[in-house]
Amino acid sequence: MKIRSVRCILLSAPYATPGDDEVRLHLRTGLRSASIIRVETDDGQFGLGETYAGVYAPQAVKALTEQFESDLIGVDAHDIQAVWQRIHLASRYWGRFGLSQSVIGGIELALWDLKGKCESKPVCELLGGLCHDAIPVYASGGNTKPEPELREEMVGYRQQGFNTVKIRINNLPELNQIVQKVETCREALGDDCELAVDAAQGLAQEPWCVDYALAVARAIEPYNILWLEEPAAVNDIKSYAAIRAVSPIKIAGGETATSVYEANAYIEAEALDLFQPDAALIGGIDVLRTVADLCWKRSIPIAVHAWSGGVGMMGNYHAAFASQGCKYLEVPSVANPLRENLLIEPITIENGKLKAPTAPGLGVQLPDDVEFQFPFKPGTHYKVLGAYE
Repeated sequence: MKIRSVRCILLSAPYATPGDDEVRLHLRTGLRSASIIRVETDDGQFGLGETYAGVYAPQAVKALTEQFESDLIGVDAHDIQAVWQRIHLASRYWGRFGLSQSVIGGIELALWDLKGKCESKPVCELLGGLCHDAIPVYASGGNTKPEPELREEMVGYRQQGFNTVKIRINNLPELNQIVQKVETCREALGDDCELAVDAAQGLAQEPWCVDYALAVARAIEPYNILWLEEPAAVNDIKSYAAIRAVSPIKIAGGETATSVYEANAYIEAEALDLFQPDAALIGGIDVLRTVADLCWKRSIPIAVHAWSGGVGMMGNYHAAFASQGCKYLEVPSVANPLRENLLIEPITIENGKLKAPTAPGLGVQLPDDVEFQFPFKPGTHYKVLGAYE
């Protein structure tokens, strides 16, 4: 099976939550972009991949995909490691980190999907066997909203079967507001529900300093917090390590890493209690599993990040089920038709856990009319100054 084409499909889909009185937009345009990568072979078979970078730089993803295609035409699609090495070499002088590696990861996801479909097996079974029959999931939400709506959201998660919830505190300027939000969510969730808190300083224009991060950690410690996520700028690993060294709460991060080298910098600095890699950003499933192995050797659990569309999310889930140290799967709370409509099997939570996928490949599909339903609109990428959340 030789690769015949590598195509990037740009899409824009509604990104909002219907309410009783109005629709709540999660980005100012009400739309969110995505980049799906389709790898087709000379016998007409194809696999689907995705890069989370498509949320931020969709047109750049498309351009890089077209460039990488020229290096892949005629290459054996089944030799995934050889393909990865080939395009990694092609970008070595200009893109050893960042966007290029995320696009490579999207191509790699498509190759795994193709291989799984050809062998009629889920990808997680092709990665050396399952390490878990089921993995705990957490509802990832808790954005800024009025307190009654926040309470209703938390109660809704419990009703949906979640035993773990993560909330965000990045838009709150005062410490007392952070504490109030955490207290509200803890009361709504009950004492028997795990609660994680995301400081989201990776996108902050003025990230927290070490002293303030520690003040936050100490202030919310009484509410039995599972972890405090991204309490510093993502490239400020020294501050991560300083916070973790004395924090009364476990420190999580790493979702923005785009290579083993960036991930290993966190690990070697002993900066994290929990690593959160994303296969759709870090360079693919094999890279995520390499990082998971490095974490396993240091007794650092992982919890995969999964905020892309359905293809990227399932790539992370399959990698997670084949990685020994995975403790949690992230389930985004905001409705996204490019997630739900692309899944072959719906996400079903039982006793707070998700069972291992069983559909062939990544368990994803691309409806024939997807480009008509969700046509790409330039300007719908995430903008720091134009974002609500």
